[in-house]
Amino acid sequence: SRTPTCVVSTQSTGTIFYQHEDLSEIVTLVQNRYGRVALFHCQIKHAARPPHASLTLARYTFVVKVARDKLSAVQREMLTTVLHTQDLEDEREAEEWVERESSKLGNDPEKLEELFVSLSEEAVQMRQEHLENSLVNAGM
Repeated sequence: SRTPTCVVSTQSTGTIFYQHEDLSEIVTLVQNRYGRVALFHCQIKHAARPPHASLTLARYTFVVKVARDKLSAVQREMLTTVLHTQDLEDEREAEEWVERESSKLGNDPEKLEELFVSLSEEAVQMRQEHLENSLVNAGM
């Protein structure tokens, strides 16, 4: 049994599951069909492509993230924010950082969520300042 490593959704064909990231070998294809949903493990690299310009009907992508418990969910969501706000080298360091902070907070999902919210607000503020500086430097 082959396990896909990459998924691409396209308007014309449907959801294609590939064996390799270079898209050289198709494992399976799920055809587009009204009411059909394609589910796959989140660790499989994936991308949804916009519909073709000639398509006049709406196409909706609905993403649902699930976790065993709230602590796991908050930890996972923190990873991306931590990578952008804590000056870490890679995802491994981010995972270690999140684990360390979780432990300091007694693995309490509510306290960890509070930290996540403050980090997210910090990230938004950093992006806003970067944008403002870019506009100033561009003379706008």
